[in-house]
Formats: sequence, structure tokens, C-alpha cells
Amino acid sequence: MTCISVFIVNYNGSSFIKNCLDSLLASEITFDLDIIVIDNCSTDDSLDVLRTYKDRVRVLKNYYNSGFAKANNICADYAKGDYYFLLNNDTITQPNTIQLMYDYMVQFSDIGALVPMLLNEDGSIQCPGSFFGQWMFKSSNPVNVSFVSGAALLIKKSVYNDIDGLDENLFFYNEDVDLSKVLRKKKLRLVYYPLAKLTHFGGLSTFFRSEKSLLEGYRGGFYVCYKHYSSFIYGLYRFFVLFDIIPRLLIHFIFSFFIPIHRSYVSVYKDVLRINWRNDIFMTHPPIKVELL
Repeated sequence: MTCISVFIVNYNGSSFIKNCLDSLLASEITFDLDIIVIDNCSTDDSLDVLRTYKDRVRVLKNYYNSGFAKANNICADYAKGDYYFLLNNDTITQPNTIQLMYDYMVQFSDIGALVPMLLNEDGSIQCPGSFFGQWMFKSSNPVNVSFVSGAALLIKKSVYNDIDGLDENLFFYNEDVDLSKVLRKKKLRLVYYPLAKLTHFGGLSTFFRSEKSLLEGYRGGFYVCYKHYSSFIYGLYRFFVLFDIIPRLLIHFIFSFFIPIHRSYVSVYKDVLRINWRNDIFMTHPPIKVELL
């Protein structure tokens, strides 16, 4: 029987993970579902929550926060499935979400990745990607797209292995940008399948992002540009990022005298400038230390 392995990377997601798992376990499917949650060294009570699912879900305890890409690759080492469903922990699937995605994907050999319609908590449609491509995610029919979000993504095991999984030089953010480019270079289609739907709580924008995610977002942007474009384009990108960073740094610096939270952002933008100057865009990971609970 066909098996789909679900990879969920969790970091301090105790407020989301229960609803995510409950919705998955309520899936109406005709195949086996192999759910793997890797906890990336959470400091909240995530592991306590996850232990209550041990009889239905495989829980991996990661002893350091390895980031999104590497954590998914670790899940792949444990996976039993013929297909991998990469899923954010702040999602709620509908009973037929995975079945609909599988039924469509199995019909075509040239699909690299398939993504469902992402909904905000209020039911409105999330349109990921760049401004110029977002209109495609408002389609009511399956459509080829240039970018697929890593919030919920179905990919064949054979394809995942062929591209050596997600690029571990990306810690958090930009993994889906890189994956989209890699799959397109392989002449594989990226398909948006709006008949399958799920709710993604993380899709709503906020003014303040955590310092780590902000820093890694910039680092990942540098790395993706370095990997996929010419040295000339990469040099231009680094140059234009300066015009993005310096005004932000100055604004946060001014406000830091009045609002303490801005001080941490001053530090982050200084770090981004250092990354840009030193071209410090590659990740190093300590040896894997993972325990199956």
C-alpha cells in the first residue's frame, strides 16, 4: 500500500502542534500516513505535548536547533513513505486535503512539487511568493506556478532524494525559494492545486519578526542569489541590499532611544551588514544528535 510520510518541524510550537496533529489524524485517506515530528530543541512545553501522541506519531527530539531544511532532511532518514508531505506546525488540514493532493499528483510524472490552497484563519486566501506571481494563487483550477510555499508541500521521495533534499545552507526562510528553483532546473512542474485546502496561521504578516528569523532571512536571500545567479547579479544584489538595510538601521537606531525593542533590531541589521561585507552565507552544523521518543 502507498504510504505518505508527513514531516513537521516544531520549534516552540506547543500552541499550534496539537491542532495540527489532530487534524492530520482525522484525515480521510486510502493510504498509510507516516507522521514524523522533529522537535528542534524547543524551550516551551512542546515535548510534553508531543509525548501524548507517541502511539500515533513518531517524535524525534533534536538536541540542537538545526533549522528547517536540515530538520526535514533528518525526517527523510526516518521516513517510510513513497511521498513526502512537508507541513508547517501552524497548520490545520481538512479531512480530504492529503487525499486530494495525492490523487492529483499520482496522475502525472512531471510534477516536482504540489501545494494546496493556503487559507488564513479568517478564511481568506494566502498568496505566497512575489507580488507579480501572487495572482496565480487566486485561481480556482490547478495551475503551474513558478514558486511553491514550504508551508505545505507534497513531493515524491524519488524527487526529494534526487535533489539531495533541502539545502542545509538555509536555516530558516528561503528554503522553498531554493527548492522551487532547483525543481524547475530539473524541468519539473510546480503545481498549485486549489481543490485541496488547509489553514496556515503563520501566513499573516507582522511588523516585528524575531531577530533570528530576520537575520536568517537576509542570509538566505544572499545564499539563494549566490547559488542560482551569476556573480555579477549576486554583486548587484549585495549592493542593493545596502540601500534596504541602511535606512532600516537608522530608523531603528533613532527609535531605540525611546522603545527598547528597537535596540535588538539595530544589532540584527548590523549583523546583516557584516554578513554582506564578509560574504558569510554558508551554514555549519554540529554532528546530528537525535533521539526517537
